[in-house]
Amino acid sequence: MEIPSKLTKNKSPKAPKIKKIKISPKTKKILLIIGAVFFTLFLFLFLFLYLPGKSLLAQINKTKTVAQSLSVAISEKDLAKSKDIVASLRQDIKTIDGKFKKLAYLKVVPIASSYYHDGQNLIKIGDDALETGEIVIKAIEPYQDFLGFKGEATSSSETTEDRIAFLTQSIESILPHFDLIESKINEIDTLINQIDINRYPQEYKGIPLHTDFNKAREMIGEIKNYVSNSKPILREVPWLLGKDDIRNYLVIFQNDGELRPSGGFWTAYTTLKVDNGKIIPGVSSNIYDLDDKLSSTTPAPRIIKSYHINVPYLNLRDSNLSPDFPIDAQIFLDGYYKAMGKRTTFDAVIALDTQFLVDLVKVLGKLDTRVGTFTSDPDPRCDGCPKIIYDLEWIAGRPRNYIEADRKGFLGPLMQSLLANALGSEKDKIGPLAQAFFNNLNQKHILFYFTPPEIQEAALKANIAGHIMQTNDNIDYFHLNDANFASAKSNIFITQKINHEITTKDGNIEHKITITYTNPSKASNCNLEKGDLCLNAAAYRNLFRFYLPLGSELIKMTGSEIEPLKYEELGKQVFEGFYGNKYPLYANSSSKVSIQYTTSIKASKNYSLYLQKQPGTKAVEYELSVNGGDPEKFSWEADKTIKLSL
Repeated sequence: MEIPSKLTKNKSPKAPKIKKIKISPKTKKILLIIGAVFFTLFLFLFLFLYLPGKSLLAQINKTKTVAQSLSVAISEKDLAKSKDIVASLRQDIKTIDGKFKKLAYLKVVPIASSYYHDGQNLIKIGDDALETGEIVIKAIEPYQDFLGFKGEATSSSETTEDRIAFLTQSIESILPHFDLIESKINEIDTLINQIDINRYPQEYKGIPLHTDFNKAREMIGEIKNYVSNSKPILREVPWLLGKDDIRNYLVIFQNDGELRPSGGFWTAYTTLKVDNGKIIPGVSSNIYDLDDKLSSTTPAPRIIKSYHINVPYLNLRDSNLSPDFPIDAQIFLDGYYKAMGKRTTFDAVIALDTQFLVDLVKVLGKLDTRVGTFTSDPDPRCDGCPKIIYDLEWIAGRPRNYIEADRKGFLGPLMQSLLANALGSEKDKIGPLAQAFFNNLNQKHILFYFTPPEIQEAALKANIAGHIMQTNDNIDYFHLNDANFASAKSNIFITQKINHEITTKDGNIEHKITITYTNPSKASNCNLEKGDLCLNAAAYRNLFRFYLPLGSELIKMTGSEIEPLKYEELGKQVFEGFYGNKYPLYANSSSKVSIQYTTSIKASKNYSLYLQKQPGTKAVEYELSVNGGDPEKFSWEADKTIKLSL
């Protein structure tokens, strides 16, 4: 078959014509300008932001490493090494400041200026903190050996009287530094509160920025309060030690195994004198002897009548019904004078509980007294509670088939031996003993009530008086107060866990707080004929009261077998509940109480919540969440201020 010629002719397809884009001279000029601007901006960012920022970051990382070594030196109580590291860190801060100033142009850049000012504040905070550290080191350096730091011996004091005199001299010498320290801490507090953490993400590279920042604010606020509030009472140390005149003290033992509003059941007391640092023991007895002398016919008040078992009259041993220790202490003092006369007038009432004894004996190793030898070793007879607690309960409360006079008169010889051992112990124990004392003071295992008004005012300011704190109108407040009525010594075993949810809406704040009470131990055999020690009750009865800001409104309470009572007391709104008659907390079990309420305090970026701990209580496992976020967990051991941006 013949193929048509026009089909067989080989023709190459024509290439498509490319239309050239014509760029006008004006457009070329604009593109060149844009390119130049981008190149200039890149060069500017590289030279003036990236390179300085990289150099700055390298210096910060180096400084962080040095700061970690300071933490180690402090934990090792090496004052000389700490001093050198602080000096080195101050030089590093100056270097960081110099590098940061290369970014000073950011001060005029919108948005960036806020971050630049935050950086300036953080650098200033770091420098102020280190300068404060230098002041503290300089203040305590002459007494480093006495205070338990590594270093050359600074005191040749051998006797108890020598040590008391040296302690007084140390405090009097350190006090002049407090004004400068206070001014620096106040400046740090002002600077950190100028930073708005809400400008930053919640988390960066695994670092919880908001949580860490708020913790830093809380810590700085607490240090500020400690420094400011402790000055007045420290100035009175010579007075407390009887340098000018003999001081008379009445000491109450609060048994926190049977928790009461001020910290524990009043079980025994002793008297002592302090004459120029020398401690002279006085009489010691139990509270029941005082009650026998008083023979009270005063009708029991509402709380006793409602919640105690078969107690028609108000006894002195049940009189610490207020969560405000100054009120309770004055009642005790009046009862003592009424029973014993006023041959001696007391300068102060001091209350202490078993935790104070345990912590000091733990440092001393053991305590030999005429009523026995005590240690803090775990005792299996009370599921591992410290042996000193079981032994004291055995001395005071074991069943007897005979009458024993003054069976609770152990406090006098115990205190006498404790003070003698503590003040006469070797120097390497002075630091740990001082730390144990201040920890117990902070955690309210020791309380003070002074009869001279000016000394009491100093004690209130220092927060060592066990009083209900009166906070500013813009600070939220929470205090839980429990009272064990006729449930043996179950608080030796009972623990608490608190879950606290904060929710904000339209500037209002709602709290939902759930307390889980757990008694993990089996009940004691409380058959008196068998002769066992009755510590853990089979069923626990508890009066609980929530103290909140005035104007707070209750939404709901659960876990109470009575309708919640609402009233105002001690400048607070109180919601009261009770369990134990119908629904007690049984041994080897748990129970829950919850309260939901709106506070009268409004939400703000500088919101503060003051958590006030009840005296005599153990550390509480606490979980706090805000608007459904991840909970912050901490151990509630002492009064604590929570700072949040709401």
